[in-house]
Amino acid sequence: MRRLPWRALGILTVAALLQTAWVPLFFPDPGRPNLVLLVVAAMAFLGPLEEGVWWAFGGGVLLDLFSGGPFGGSVLALLGVAGLAHGLSRPVFRGRLAMPALAAMAGTALAEGIRGILLAVLQYPVDLRGALGQIILPGALWNGLAMLVLYPALRALRPPPDRPVWWSG
Repeated sequence: MRRLPWRALGILTVAALLQTAWVPLFFPDPGRPNLVLLVVAAMAFLGPLEEGVWWAFGGGVLLDLFSGGPFGGSVLALLGVAGLAHGLSRPVFRGRLAMPALAAMAGTALAEGIRGILLAVLQYPVDLRGALGQIILPGALWNGLAMLVLYPALRALRPPPDRPVWWSG
């Protein structure tokens, strides 16, 4: 019998709480790492697309619950990141750090682009030049560096390939 995804839910909850409460205190603007995006990108990079989608959905819902943006924005952004990271994954790259770091950097640009489009559609003011210089580029650099540290740890948490990570308990 399969178990509920407690480990995945725990990892995502800790990442979302740290992202919304502690990361802004320790990483002043401009830009900061996005822990939930990094977890989603790493898990989508390491596993099947369906697993990455579940990580993205769970992480997006948690981020939306803990933050003040429009509900669903983080889910859409992280679903894009999961697709991108999985698309960039190849078995030859899974043991190396460069490609996951690049996936995190590209995923940052994609996620912030999706959020910007969503905010513009909802008629929030969006400053593209300011977002690029204050959020996207510094955030991509932070996420690329942070992925170099987090990817090996998240890879070590993965179960054997025949069992999805969210079912391991």
